[in-house]
Amino acid sequence: MFVRVMSFVIAILSGGMALGSTAVAQSAAAPESGEAAVATISTNTEERALADLEGSGDAFVLSTSQPRTRIHFTLPPNVQTAEAWLRLAARPASDTTAGVIEVSVNGGEAILIRPQPRAMEARFSLFSADIRPGDNTLEIAYSTQTPAPGWIVDARRSQLRLTLEPVRPLETLGELEHALGSDFAAPRRIALITDPGRERITLEALTAQGIALRAGEVPLFTGEAEQADLVVRIAETARLSEEDRAALRRGDSQGPEVAFRHADVPHLIVTGRNLDEATAAARLMGARSFEGYGRNFIAADAISARRLGSEQVRDARQFSANADLRTFAASGLPFSADQGARTAVQFSTQYDADRYGALSVLARAALIGDQAWLYAWYGDSSETAPADHNLLIIGPNSTQIADVDRSAPEELRAALRAAERSRGQRGLMRLAAAAYADAGDQAAAAPGSNTRETGVGVASLFRDRQNNQRWIGTLTAPDVASFADAGRSLARSDLWQALEGRAAVWSSRGVTPLDFSVEAPTLTDRAREFAIDHTRDAAFILFGAALLMLLRGFARRRRVQA
Repeated sequence: MFVRVMSFVIAILSGGMALGSTAVAQSAAAPESGEAAVATISTNTEERALADLEGSGDAFVLSTSQPRTRIHFTLPPNVQTAEAWLRLAARPASDTTAGVIEVSVNGGEAILIRPQPRAMEARFSLFSADIRPGDNTLEIAYSTQTPAPGWIVDARRSQLRLTLEPVRPLETLGELEHALGSDFAAPRRIALITDPGRERITLEALTAQGIALRAGEVPLFTGEAEQADLVVRIAETARLSEEDRAALRRGDSQGPEVAFRHADVPHLIVTGRNLDEATAAARLMGARSFEGYGRNFIAADAISARRLGSEQVRDARQFSANADLRTFAASGLPFSADQGARTAVQFSTQYDADRYGALSVLARAALIGDQAWLYAWYGDSSETAPADHNLLIIGPNSTQIADVDRSAPEELRAALRAAERSRGQRGLMRLAAAAYADAGDQAAAAPGSNTRETGVGVASLFRDRQNNQRWIGTLTAPDVASFADAGRSLARSDLWQALEGRAAVWSSRGVTPLDFSVEAPTLTDRAREFAIDHTRDAAFILFGAALLMLLRGFARRRRVQA
C-alpha cells in the first residue's frame, strides 16, 4: 500500500513539473488484466491562454461591480481529465485592494486565493474530476467585505493547462465534429490525401473549408498522413483502399458519401462513384453538419441535417460596391457573396507546400464569412477562369496571370517591390544582391525549404480594367519568398484582421497597407522609394566608379614617372 501511495505522489510531482511546451505528448501504460496485453494510452497535455478561450478578452476586471467572469471551453467526447492547472496573472487595481478570489469549474468546489495587494502570478491545481467531456465553464469570482477596488486579470498571460487521456477512440462522424471544434486535444494537423487530376483543387478546397468551419479555426493542412491527427482521403471509390471501402455504408459507394473509420488515427473518407459524385460529397462536407450522425453520411441525409455555418445576408453583393481589403478581411466580400456563386478561385501554385498554404488562406476566408464557397469555380493557373466571375488568385507570382498583370494597380506593384526588398533580393544587379544575401534568403527561394522567417506576402483587391463590374483579388508572394509560410501565417494569426487598403504587405512583423487613391505618393516619396529600392545597386556602382578612378590615378602616375 505504501509503495502505491508513493508511486502516486511521484507521478503527480512529475506531471506538475512538466511546463516546457504548449503541447506535450506522453504515454502511460494501463495495468494488465487477465491475458490481455498492456495497452498504451496516449496522453496529451495542452496549455491555452484564457484570452484564446470563449468569453474572455485580453484582460478582464474582478470588482464589486463585476464580481465574476465565466470562461467557456470544450473537450472532445472521448477523453477524461487527468490533471488541470491554472496560472492566474493579475495585478491589483490599487494598493488598498483586498478580498478573496474563488476559482471553480462547472459549479464544483471552489479554490480560494487570498492574495496580497501586489502583482501576482499564481499557479495552482484545479479539481480535475469537475471537468467533463463536452462543454465546460471556468468561473473566476471576487468577493470582499470592504469597498476596496478589485483585480485586473491578464488573460493573455493567464493559462489553463490540461492533461487529457483518451478513454476510447472516436466512433462517429458526430463525435469527430465535436472533437474538431474542441479547445483542447482537437485534431489540428490534417492530412488531405488526393490524387492528381483536374478536380483536385475543387475537392481539396471544399473539404478544407468544411473542416475549418467545424474547427472554428484554420488547422495545419499537410500531405503527410504519418504525422497527422486526422487523415482525409478524397477520391473516387475505385481508388480507395480496401479499408476505406469497407467503411462505406454498403461496402461500396452508391453515390456521394462521407464515411468515418478509426485506425491508429481517425480517417475521413470523401468519395463517390466518379469525380462528379466525389465533388458532391466534398460539398456535403462544407454544407451540412454531421452532428447526431453515425459513421456514414449520404446525400439523402442532407435533407434533415443542420446547416453548417450561418446564412449570409441576402443581396450581400450590394454591400461590396466600394470594397477594399478591409471589407474582404471582415466578411469575405465581394467573393463570398451567394456562397461564391459568382467567384472564380485560381491557385497559382506549383508545389504541394504552396497549395496547402493556399488552402489555409481560402479556409480563413470561408471562416470569416461563416460559410463555405460551395458554388465557386475552382481551378489552377493553367485553366481559363470564367470571364463573368469575380476572380481571386491565391499563390506565388500571381502577376504572371494575364488578368492580374493587365489590371494590377500601382499599389500592388509597389507592395511586391517592398516584399522583395524585405527578403534582401531586390535590385537591377541580382548577382550582386545574391552575393550579399544571407542564408535565409537562399532558403526562401528553395521550394519546400524551411525558412527562419515566417514569410512575406502581398494582398490586393481591385477592379478589372476591361470590366468595371468584375473584382480581382490576389493573395500572393514574390518568387524570393515562401508562399507556404506566408499563407499559413496570414490564415492562422491576427494578421488577417489588419488587412486594409488596395494592397498590403504582410509578414511576421505586421501588415503595411498601401492605398494611393487616398494619398498619392509625391515625387519626393517616389525618389525615396527608388533610392531605397536600389541601395545595393548604387553602392555597387559607386564602388566600381571609385575603383576605376583609383586605377586611372595609378596609370597616370606611372606615365608621369616614365
